[in-house]
Amino acid sequence: MRSIIVCLLVFICAIPAAAQPSQRQILLGVDNAGSKWLMETDNPFGEHPDQVKKALANLGVNFMIYHLFPTQGEENMIHRVADIDRAMRSLGLKYMLDNETPNFAKSAEIDPGINEFEHPDGTHRWDFRVSWLEPILSYDNPDGPALLGITYDECEHMQLTCNQFVYNGDGPKFDAPFLVDTKGKDLETSYNLLVQKCKQLKQNYYKDRLTLSTENVWPDMFHIFARAGWTITPKILKENLSSVVMAISLGAALEYKDMGTDWWVSPDLWCKSHYPGHSPQALQSALEMGYWLGADALYVENLGYPGKPGKRHPLACPDGSLVWWRDGGTCELTNYGLVVSDFYKRYVQTHPRDYTWRDYRPKVAIIRLPDGAWGQRGSTFRDRLLGNPDHPMDEKSAEWLQVWPILTHGVSRPGAISLNNRKIYPDYPWPFFVPIDSVAVFDHLVTGPILDGVECFIVCGHTVSDRTFDEVAARVKNGASCIISRSLYDSHTSTKLPGSWTIVDSFADPSVAASLKPLLGPPDVARFRFKDFTVEFHVTENKDVVESKIIKTGT
Repeated sequence: MRSIIVCLLVFICAIPAAAQPSQRQILLGVDNAGSKWLMETDNPFGEHPDQVKKALANLGVNFMIYHLFPTQGEENMIHRVADIDRAMRSLGLKYMLDNETPNFAKSAEIDPGINEFEHPDGTHRWDFRVSWLEPILSYDNPDGPALLGITYDECEHMQLTCNQFVYNGDGPKFDAPFLVDTKGKDLETSYNLLVQKCKQLKQNYYKDRLTLSTENVWPDMFHIFARAGWTITPKILKENLSSVVMAISLGAALEYKDMGTDWWVSPDLWCKSHYPGHSPQALQSALEMGYWLGADALYVENLGYPGKPGKRHPLACPDGSLVWWRDGGTCELTNYGLVVSDFYKRYVQTHPRDYTWRDYRPKVAIIRLPDGAWGQRGSTFRDRLLGNPDHPMDEKSAEWLQVWPILTHGVSRPGAISLNNRKIYPDYPWPFFVPIDSVAVFDHLVTGPILDGVECFIVCGHTVSDRTFDEVAARVKNGASCIISRSLYDSHTSTKLPGSWTIVDSFADPSVAASLKPLLGPPDVARFRFKDFTVEFHVTENKDVVESKIIKTGT
């Protein structure tokens, strides 16, 4: 039996049991992407279904992201979806169907001669036909359907790169927008069109009967999907800086919680073509961070992708992901699987949580139009703001990339907030821990009580709405501070406004760091402030391991 390589120190200043209401059920799951032994047979649980069911039971999951693949014939697709649903219900699992196939494939014919991924407006993606879903959504089940919705897998970077990763044989590089063709359109128009398209898919195409979710590889554009009422899912681990991606996505979820959005978290074991690319300790820390920051769902990618020799983290088992599929049709949990099993079956049960992400209260807020600038300039990826081939990253879109190094005590590096820019982040492996103190990111339209309690606003990027500027100004007048680009300030007022304003021509100006210095926490703590308490993650000597604390207000 393989031993678990984790030395996690955890101490929780627990909320008294008498004050805890009943805990809302949390979805705890896995993603089956790349698990060929699970997906390439007619049986949804593969050639050895009993072993797969045993592995899922050992992991303690109640939820799965299940990748659907196209097959020829409408009836065959209806039967395939029904088989998956029957299999999920047999184990009492809720699930999402994932539509990642067109992210890498040029075409698929379900009806002869018709490319299922090609749309009349020139976009390239897979919208599942409602006729396949109707039978299982109408199934007479007192607990409701097992299918929760559709996961549009990593669609933010398909939009930003116009499906750069689609294989096109020996022809020219594939180049088609994912959701909206933004060529020739300004950023505000593109933002609005993307929100409109996402709303149309949810409300008109799927008739609001399903959750639509997106997993974001690159830490921007969350606000677009949240505004449309989609569930947003940051990929923690992967190539993301842990605290940074959480702060950005939490802000989007908070801003649009009344639109029906939800906030899920997916620890993804990929990193820079390495799989598993993170340590078991980092996986444990990622699960803890998602849990204590209030996610309503946690799911790990991937259940059983085998990885490649020489491309595995030094602490990874020689084979497998959460499970290792052995010759002869048996499987066992790896050191990653043991982390997940212990977390789902023991940790969550013995550490009840009586709040969600909806109670987060940031003290620093970045406000900007989410244009998709994560630091792609100089990387191997197409540089297109919101997918527009005529609008690469510019100085305005990059302003916030100068702020993150200050907020993270230099862990984030100027120019990029994703390890996908390998010129800026050549290091591997990259540690999990990133210090921060209660930051959120809102978009250029943010208004209302969500701004109350923010101590410092950082207003940057291409634009901010008149109403947002006025509401920020009112809070600055009442004691908050604001760091803002001169162009945005001058576009809204020609007078000197009351309160503490730091107006800059560049966010590399030393006055930005000086203004933020009093708001920075210690360099060995990632702190997130909630309504009545603070969640802290303290770094240990091993930067993949965190100690988790809840500190009640007034204690």
